[in-house]
Amino acid sequence: MLSSQKTCDEELLEALVKEISGESAYEVVKVLLNANKEITDEEIANKLNMLLNAVRKVLYRMYEERLASYRRTRDANTGWFIYYWKIRPDKVREAVIRRKREVYLRLSERLKFEKENMLFHCGNPNCQRLTFDEAMETEFKCPNCGEKLKYQDNTESIRVLEEKLQELEAELRELEKRCEESLLERSVLESY
Repeated sequence: MLSSQKTCDEELLEALVKEISGESAYEVVKVLLNANKEITDEEIANKLNMLLNAVRKVLYRMYEERLASYRRTRDANTGWFIYYWKIRPDKVREAVIRRKREVYLRLSERLKFEKENMLFHCGNPNCQRLTFDEAMETEFKCPNCGEKLKYQDNTESIRVLEEKLQELEAELRELEKRCEESLLERSVLESY
């Protein structure tokens, strides 16, 4: 599946895996992609010369994100469970969309907070901003350093948040469109 010319889904998968579990995680995913079959966590650990627990940690994170799945069987001799893993590259766009939606919701909440509150700050970068009510409670003195609190114009923060939200909306629309096209292509191919 990995070729010298990466597909869009492979690039998304690589970026997503590295974001979720770090650089070494993509090595685990590459083994899964190249296996073309289910493979055990022990086989992956041996191929990469990695600790078994480190491989399992990556696999569990991929499972949480719905990017990997497993089949469990019981070893007849030992009674231990054996997990056979496979990667789900078809779920990459869905995972990216899900994560972007989460970011969008957090930024929307932040924008609402910025718009609905007058904020005050002492000027010290180590101290937090306070709402008007919080500043009133401290008599407009910073609870951390004791400096006088001053009104902080957050117009620029609001503008940046609105801009970022617009970018995310456009990215989400594009990804959702590509997902729909991909699903349509798959259903057409499967009907033959």
